[in-house]
Amino acid sequence: MEALPVVSPARPLHPSPWSLLGIGAAPLVMAVLGLTHPADLTLDTARHWTSLHLALIPLFPLIGVNVWWLLAGVPGPLAWLARGGAFVYAAYYPAVDLLAGVGTGRLVGLGVDEDSAVVAALFRQENALGDVGNLGLLAACVLTLAALWPGVGRRVVPGGVALLLGAWLFTRHHIYPPLGVTGMLLLAAGFVALL
Repeated sequence: MEALPVVSPARPLHPSPWSLLGIGAAPLVMAVLGLTHPADLTLDTARHWTSLHLALIPLFPLIGVNVWWLLAGVPGPLAWLARGGAFVYAAYYPAVDLLAGVGTGRLVGLGVDEDSAVVAALFRQENALGDVGNLGLLAACVLTLAALWPGVGRRVVPGGVALLLGAWLFTRHHIYPPLGVTGMLLLAAGFVALL
């Protein structure tokens, strides 16, 4: 019986500059926006806090989309588990922006004390949902590198290191400057290098 041919990722040898820009764009925009992220939510920062998180809502899921993009044409259970982790991230992490960004920002902007029980409750709920999204992202990144390894070998290492470090910084520091912004820049570099 003849062995089946090895299926390699269906991607060009030299991706177009548009593809590289496309896969790096969302984390780069989030890094720029992160430079303006207030350190604390107060009555003075509430309007910007709310507006910033409204702008971020459609951007955060694109990190998960980027994982799927890297895995285009990659078969096997590791690739599908990575896609599943990216889906979990994309489904749960936007709750961070909705609850701790928009929800708390609106409440504080309307005069609710930032140390009130209702604001604290929204932050607690955000942390619980955000943790699920963070675990999904970290798992997706590790599994993506494992799924890409058979096709590209050691060439996955530079982009993989950037991707993993960026994901870890992001899960620890959101997009707060400087470490969260650094995480976004590393995610952009990792996605571009791996594509």
